[in-house]
Amino acid sequence: MVQRKLTAALLGLALAGPVMAEDLVYLTSTEGEDRLLATSINRDYFPLASYLEYEQILTFCGPATVAAVANSLDISRPSPDRLYPWALFTQDTLFNEANQKLKPYAMVEHEGLTLAELDTFIENLGMTAEHHFADETSVEALREAIKTTLLDQGARFIANYSRKALPQEGDGHISPVAAYDEDTDSVLILDVAKYKYPPVWVTVETLHAGMMMTDSGSNRSRGFVVVSAP
Repeated sequence: MVQRKLTAALLGLALAGPVMAEDLVYLTSTEGEDRLLATSINRDYFPLASYLEYEQILTFCGPATVAAVANSLDISRPSPDRLYPWALFTQDTLFNEANQKLKPYAMVEHEGLTLAELDTFIENLGMTAEHHFADETSVEALREAIKTTLLDQGARFIANYSRKALPQEGDGHISPVAAYDEDTDSVLILDVAKYKYPPVWVTVETLHAGMMMTDSGSNRSRGFVVVSAP
């Protein structure tokens, strides 16, 4: 009987999902909500949250992020057959001819996108992108880039970081940043792995540490991409 109860308890833990580190502030908490409402640098949250979708494949954090960013900007959208006559960027429609040549769907499904590939992937969709490696960017420069981008309604900030630094379960990940709170020097990451974690507030220093971790796909540090409409 004792063994049966222990097995049930362990199964319950397994089904409960990933453990959330106590020092992280999630948007689903009262503190997380209050922080979003209190900060003045929160305007990107509304258009991004309106179009954020979960990654349809475990390695599709890049495409899911790009779809949300593209839909949140004032640019022309494709009209997928299954949504006709309505127009919307979806994770599938991002793979136009140029992006299929850059990295075919099956390869992205297998290994995701590196920071430089993410930049080109975005540019192939007609947007402007500029990527920066963390090992070439100080914490102060990262903070300034975040604030400058979030204050520009025609631009979006995409973070490429390792979850290990937060800490969260997993490793390399890509998601958009939607807000910055000066009092806590923290940013709100809208996690596209919505089945795993809700949006989370992390300090700029912690985010930088996550970006500094090496991406095995490029043997470079991770970093960020600033995206804007053409």
